[in-house]
Amino acid sequence: MKKNWIRIAILAVLSCFCVKYSNSVIKGIGILIDVFSPLITGFMVAYVLNILMKKLEKIYFPKRQEPWVQKTRRPVCLFTSLFLVFLGVIVLILLVIPALADSVYVLTKDIPKAFLRFQKWLSAEAAEAGFSEIQAFVNSLEIDWADLHKKLADALTYGIGSIFNSAFTMANGIISFAVTAAVAVIFAVYMLSQKEKLKAQIGAAAKVYLPEKWRITAENFLLLAHDTFTNFISGQVLEACILGTLCGFGMFLLKLPYALMIGVTIGVSALIPIIGAYMGAAIGAFMILTVSPLKALGFLVFLTLLQQVEGNLIYPRVVGGSIGLPAMWVLAAVTIGGGLFGIPGMLIGVPLTATMYKWLRADVERRLAKNHVPQAPHIFRDPVDPVRQEK
Repeated sequence: MKKNWIRIAILAVLSCFCVKYSNSVIKGIGILIDVFSPLITGFMVAYVLNILMKKLEKIYFPKRQEPWVQKTRRPVCLFTSLFLVFLGVIVLILLVIPALADSVYVLTKDIPKAFLRFQKWLSAEAAEAGFSEIQAFVNSLEIDWADLHKKLADALTYGIGSIFNSAFTMANGIISFAVTAAVAVIFAVYMLSQKEKLKAQIGAAAKVYLPEKWRITAENFLLLAHDTFTNFISGQVLEACILGTLCGFGMFLLKLPYALMIGVTIGVSALIPIIGAYMGAAIGAFMILTVSPLKALGFLVFLTLLQQVEGNLIYPRVVGGSIGLPAMWVLAAVTIGGGLFGIPGMLIGVPLTATMYKWLRADVERRLAKNHVPQAPHIFRDPVDPVRQEK
């Protein structure tokens, strides 16, 4: 009893200290995060690489037990996974840079012409339908493109001047990013090369310093989180590649413009659940609108049909019920994660929320069963989209 009061008193003093010196505490936490950011980034890189490395290890002479196979399996699969990831990033950059060049060209050259074509088309449609007031309003719309281009040029010149003025800061930031990335990759390689030993050391420390109940609870939660994150990352990446490929190939068959650029954009944006589809559709429709309003409408119809096929056939087979999170909570996770941490928050928020949802669901069901409380059979599980049972 006395020990409990001592703990409560210590926690109370620490809480008062943190509240009184909250600014200093927040700054201190920020400094710690900056110091440990290469290691945190390295852990994230190692976690993603581990998914690919485990799949490669199942392919690399899985039934051979010779010493040379056992010694070379880990380094070969590790560096192959690193090479594949870097190759994917390079290919993505090579595809995106020309796409960005095309988009800049559209923004600077084609928008005035596209606006005039759209204005004439809309005016003709209004005249044919007998809406004279709408036709007059459309014909009265005028934009001083020369003045707009001058303002954009001035803004660009000012921006370039600011960049040159802060060249040292920019170079310093690039060097810092390069060093952080290099340390993160090296740390990830070390973690993956000795992951079994590291796991055993953490397990031994947990047995020594944590009560058995806390240790078992933490292990179960981490296993559930690992299962959810692994399935989400692998399934989401594969599903995004399939969707981007189908979109680009379908646009090529339909002879829609910017097929490669929009296909890559749709594939990348598909990594963000729910919101990503709308982002990719908006960007693609805007780009095609500069060429033809009717083709932009056709693109939206095609993408809507493709997303229906993807949502009903591809996504359930590729990702399935591994996430186990209702659409309402997916949207909430994307919104809150994006508001706090941007695009990385959108990506991490969904599997993290899914992990918490599964954990709380299992605990609620266990407590209801323990107290013999009757419940409906599908309170937490949708009978249409079954969720995989936790082991």
